Amino acid sequence: MTSAIIRSVTAAAALAIACAASPAFADVQVVQGTPAAGSKVGSVTEVKLEFNQRIDFRYSGLTLTAPHGANIELGEPEAGSGSDMLVVPVTNVLAPGPYTLHWCVDTGDNHWSQGEFNFTVKPS
Repeated sequence: MTSAIIRSVTAAAALAIACAASPAFADVQVVQGTPAAGSKVGSVTEVKLEFNQRIDFRYSGLTLTAPHGANIELGEPEAGSGSDMLVVPVTNVLAPGPYTLHWCVDTGDNHWSQGEFNFTVKPS
């Protein structure tokens, strides 16, 4: 396997373990997303999520699942323009179909929250 795939799988596994092992607090929510929940888009080069409170992007991330259940390789999470934003590059062109985006964020002091939503990539 290439080192990028190994990093991606390792990051997804660590994120899943952290989210499953930590209590979720319902007060952390996505207030704006690109792509938006339930949207139909032509292409996706990055996922940008803005939350209703500050997050620590270094310990936060997301996974993207393709129409047939395979995980999509993503870039490293980055801080957005504010301390409440998470930006993750999508490293490959997404095929048309429905996708599920699962996010997990650390709001500080090991307080984790998670959620998911769907969007669809339209055929070009």
